[in-house]
This record gives sequence, structure tokens and C-alpha cells, in this order.
Amino acid sequence: MHGNVADGPSDPPEAPLNTTPAAPAAPEDPDAPPRLGRPGGRAAKRRAITQGARTVFGREGYSRTSIEAIAAEAGVSTRTIYNHFQGKDHLFSEVVHDSAGQVADAFIATVAEQLSGTDARADLIALGRALVGQRTQFPEHFAMIRQIKAEVQHFSPALIDTWQKAGPLRVQHEVSRRLSQLTDAGLLRISSPARATLHFVALVNSEVTISPYASRAPSPAQVRACVTRAVDAFLHGYGGAAGKD
Repeated sequence: MHGNVADGPSDPPEAPLNTTPAAPAAPEDPDAPPRLGRPGGRAAKRRAITQGARTVFGREGYSRTSIEAIAAEAGVSTRTIYNHFQGKDHLFSEVVHDSAGQVADAFIATVAEQLSGTDARADLIALGRALVGQRTQFPEHFAMIRQIKAEVQHFSPALIDTWQKAGPLRVQHEVSRRLSQLTDAGLLRISSPARATLHFVALVNSEVTISPYASRAPSPAQVRACVTRAVDAFLHGYGGAAGKD
């Protein structure tokens, strides 16, 4: 999460990712081209690599992505990539983990700014919009996540678990915590926050991810309308003293 997860000829199946250390990397290439528009240095090159990898993995998927394509996107040499990462599997694991963490951090920060804890409907609408807004705020991340789901057979359970813990599970935990706060304040009636969280996430994403908006990004007005309808449906089951799960 968060996620409350390209057409064309299929490639031959690849072996699952492994964690076997690669041979020691060659020394830093002194002739590696600097990334345009960025300060030099090892940290800047690593950022360029991970940003470039996120873009290419999201566009091409894991199996079709090459180290050469990532190097071209990042503006570094392939040797520079191997100086920082053991190989494509190591780079992919790092990118997925870091990207998922950034999305979860942004969601938690947005929720902290916008929720008051005193108005269930207003808070739930803000919570729902923050959930849906992740997709437009971090399009490259969610493009990469779509590729993970399409190529899940290539990835080890450990990688999937690491991604879930870094991002989606943290987002779900924050939603559950906020629903529990509203319940403690007497504004919702929820006996199982975990189950109510699944219901809430499913409701707020349903109209946005299913026709008529699945093929294009919804407008802000469409997002507000979809989330508001979802929140009203959620409150019908969980709102006030009359709601029971």
C-alpha cells in the first residue's frame, strides 16, 4: 500500500528473484557521465539510478527492463549502477521498498494535517480523498505496482512481504487507527477496525478504479463525488449508535 495492488507479446518466464550476493562491483567509473541538472556525488547518482529505475520499471515491467535502459534514463553508465547495486533484482527490491515508504509517509502526513477527530463525515471524506489521491500524486509508483501484480510470479515472497510492510500495511494501519479514534469519540460504531478498514478502502476506491474512470484519471470534482458517495455508504453501516459491523 497501498495498495488498499502492458499488453503485448509475453516474455519467457524468469527465475524468481534471489538474494545471492553478486561478485564485488568494479571501482567507480571515472568516465561515467554526470546526471544532468543534478549535483555530482555518489548520493546524487544513487538517487538518479533509483528514480530512473522507478520510471523504467513502471513503464516496461520487471522482465522487459534492462540495466542499460535504466542507465540511459538515469544518465549514468551501467558500471555506475553495478557500483551501487548487485543487479536488477537488488535494484528493483530497493526501489519498491523506498517508493512504497514514500507513498505511506505522504499519506500519513496528509491525514495528520486534515483530520480533526470531531466530524466523522468530514474526516472520512478527507481520509478517502487521501487514499484515492495517492494514485495521482505518485503515478510512477502505482505504474510499478501494476507491473508487480502482472508479473508476481517473478518475485519472491520476501520481496512482496517487504513491499507490503513498507507501504500498503502502513496505510491500512493508519486508516484503522483513524477509524478507531472516531469510534472512541462515539462518532462511529465499529467492533472490528480491521474489517471496517477493508470495507472503507474498498468503497472509496470502487468508483475510481472501475468504469467510467478506470481508463483515464478522474477530475478532482469526480474524485470528491465518488469519495463522498462511498463515505455516505460507509456511514450507513457504521455511523453513529445505529451502525453495527
